[in-house]
Amino acid sequence: MEQIITFIEENVNGKTLYTKELVYTLENGALEGVYSDQISFANLKYSQSGFQFDMFIISNEKIWIVGADGQRESLRKDFSAVSLFRFEFAKRKSTGAATGCFRLVSASGKNVAAEAIISGIYDISLEDNILKFMEDQVLYRDQPIQNEGFKPVAFQAEHRFYCENGKLHYQYNGKCFDVNAQTMERVHSPDAFPPFLSVEK
Repeated sequence: MEQIITFIEENVNGKTLYTKELVYTLENGALEGVYSDQISFANLKYSQSGFQFDMFIISNEKIWIVGADGQRESLRKDFSAVSLFRFEFAKRKSTGAATGCFRLVSASGKNVAAEAIISGIYDISLEDNILKFMEDQVLYRDQPIQNEGFKPVAFQAEHRFYCENGKLHYQYNGKCFDVNAQTMERVHSPDAFPPFLSVEK
């Protein structure tokens, strides 16, 4: 735990990173998303049993309806916002491992997909100066589909923090699952997202 806190204090806290524009498809190509952002990490606090830090995101995310010719026709949803997320970790006496949670604190947008969503954090490790952990969303969130509708989905993701050429890199690699809202059963979604890589300038 002490080594992880030191790594965050020296390499993550107070840093600002940028994600270049990424394009992804939904609904077998019927929708196309475009995403970029600016991420800042701050407010590292720790105690005898755990620690927390905040992630501020200024995001630009738009989802477009794609026509039969493969061209964007109209805007389906604008998820652009200024958001504050919080990572919280604690060491468990029963196992000696650290677990935690990841949650939205506040956001400025009208369409906040992560509102009232919380994720569990586990498999935290620091090896070869790479801090990594898994995130698993609880329950489900909304994802746009065709004809102005939405479907319930949940994400499972690996987070990685590492330094390369003296610059902090943050990678988010998420898998999407379709969720049965009655049974909470998850199945792999056909919607695939590329790894999101943010880099300090």
